[in-house]
Amino acid sequence: MALSVKTLARSLLCLIVLSAAYTGVYAFLLARHERAVQHAALQKTMFFSLVGAGNTGALETGMQMFDRVRRLEVQIAPRFVNFLWQATETATPNAHILEDWAGRFFASCEAAVCQDLSLRGLNLRGIRLSGARLARADLSGSDLQEADLSEADLSEADLRGANLTGARLVGTRLRYANFLDAQLTQADLENANLSDAELHGVNLGHVNLQWTKLNRTNLTGANLAGANLYGADLRGAKLEGIKLPGAVLVGVDLIGAGLIAADLQGADLEEADLIEAKLRGANLSAANLKAANLHQAHLFQANLTQATLAGADLFQTNLVGASLAGADLRRAELKQTDFSGADLKGANLSEANLAGAELSGAEIDAHTQLDEKWRLVWNIVNEKGKVTGLAGANLRDAGLAGVTLEGADLNGADLSGSILRYAILTDADMTGSSLQRADLHEADLAGANLAGADLSEVQGLTREQLESTKTYQAARLPDYLNGRE
Repeated sequence: MALSVKTLARSLLCLIVLSAAYTGVYAFLLARHERAVQHAALQKTMFFSLVGAGNTGALETGMQMFDRVRRLEVQIAPRFVNFLWQATETATPNAHILEDWAGRFFASCEAAVCQDLSLRGLNLRGIRLSGARLARADLSGSDLQEADLSEADLSEADLRGANLTGARLVGTRLRYANFLDAQLTQADLENANLSDAELHGVNLGHVNLQWTKLNRTNLTGANLAGANLYGADLRGAKLEGIKLPGAVLVGVDLIGAGLIAADLQGADLEEADLIEAKLRGANLSAANLKAANLHQAHLFQANLTQATLAGADLFQTNLVGASLAGADLRRAELKQTDFSGADLKGANLSEANLAGAELSGAEIDAHTQLDEKWRLVWNIVNEKGKVTGLAGANLRDAGLAGVTLEGADLNGADLSGSILRYAILTDADMTGSSLQRADLHEADLAGANLAGADLSEVQGLTREQLESTKTYQAARLPDYLNGRE
């Protein structure tokens, strides 16, 4: 019985000690929590006293505290019954208050305070600053990952080295902004204005640039792999060496754009406007250029292997030395296009308009699909005088500049609108042939038979050329050689 009383007394004593210890630990944690709350409140007060001073210097100083104050962690208030299980649970009491303030303040900030503001190197990750007025602000080196800057004014802002990965910049004004060394992967820049901005060598992989203004923007060497540029305006942009593999460029305005040596492999450029675009040495292999406008574009030595150009407009386009092996050029407008030295092996040019096209040195093979008329033109141009039996041939609008057709039988041939500049037609039989609108500048017609030929509206024919022929009896001459000009 005595032993039982002793045991009970000891147990009771242990319970009292443990209870006191439990109460003491609770009191300690409660006091620590209250100190942390007071510290957070004090830091918040200091922050707001600075940013509310109404001058740029105080605002910049306050913003240096911004991230530290908003991220101050406070252990949640301990409850007596289970505080031991709450020991690792914390809260950030200032986060919502400061972030809400930032969104409201910068959206209505006066230019005298916020323009030219230095926010350099700050951690503003995830901040919501839609509509902010931060023209000419220094945000270089800042962490703006996942930040919302939509509709903000960041014109002329310094964003060098800033991390904007996943940032929302929809409708943001970024004219003349400097993005050198910035990270913009997976950012959303839809309908933003980036005209005249500096993006040399910047990583814009998988960025949304739909309907974005990029007029005169420097994108030299930038990486836009997989980017969506649907409807973007790239007029006057500097695009030399740009990487655009897999990018969506449907309907993009690239008039006069400099895309020298650009990587556009597999890019979607359907209906894109590439008038006079500079694409020398560009990689457009497997690109979709269906119905694109490449009027007078420069594609010297460009790689268009397996590209889709069906229905595209390549009027007077320079494709000298270009690779078009396996390309789809069905129904393309190829009038006066220069294919000199181009690789057309396996290409499909069915129903394409090759009027006046230069085919000298162009390579074709058994798999090249070329309408009969244009295959004949290719043979004439590239077989160097071997094709001579051309009586009644349809060579209307053919590009035959510089060809050798010495002694050829062109009796009744249709050469109207053809380009015969510098052609050698000595001793050729052109009786009854049609040469309306043909270009005969510097053509050698010595000994040619032009009896009954139609030379009305011919260009470049001189009296000296005419008199060098064997005969032009009954030929229909242009007005300027009939004295009726």
